[in-house]
Amino acid sequence: MTLIETSRLILCELKTEDAAFILKLYNDPDFILYIGDKSIRSIKDAEKFIKDGPKKSYKDYDHGLYLVQLKDSTSIGICGLLKRENLDLPDIGFAILPNYRKMGFIYEASKAVIQDAKKRLLYDNIAAISSPNNNASANLLIKLGFKFKEIIRIDSDNKPTELYIIQIDS
Repeated sequence: MTLIETSRLILCELKTEDAAFILKLYNDPDFILYIGDKSIRSIKDAEKFIKDGPKKSYKDYDHGLYLVQLKDSTSIGICGLLKRENLDLPDIGFAILPNYRKMGFIYEASKAVIQDAKKRLLYDNIAAISSPNNNASANLLIKLGFKFKEIIRIDSDNKPTELYIIQIDS
C-alpha cells in the first residue's frame, strides 16, 4: 500500500470506502469542464471506478491516482500517475475540491508524486495532459517544471489536448 507524506498532506491508495468522496469530486463542475464527465452518478459507480481504475493500476503498474488528504484525514483531492494506452509515458493527473484550491496543496502533492516516480518507480520522464483552456492546470504544470511539447488528440472525442513533459532530476 503506497503512502506518500508531505509536510501538510498524506497521499494513499484509494479504497472503496472513498467512493462518496470520488462521487463528489468527479461531479464538481470544474472537473467535468476541464477533465471530463466520467459518468459517476452514484456510490456504486464510484466504487466501480475505484476498482476498475486506480486499484487495477496499483496492481498492474505499481502506481495510480492517490487520495490526497490533509493530516487530519480530510479528503481534498486526488493526485497520481496514470498509464494511458495512447501515451508512451505515464502522466500525472490531479484534481481538488473547490474549497482547497489556490492553497498550494496540489502543487505539494504533485511534487511528492514526481519524487516517488523518480525514486521508487525509477522514471526519468513523465507526461501531463491538459485541456487548452485550463490555464490553472497549465500554470501548475509549468511551475512544477513541465515543458509544453505539442497539441495532441488522444481521446475518442478528438479534442485537442496539450501535452507536457518533465525530465525528472534526482
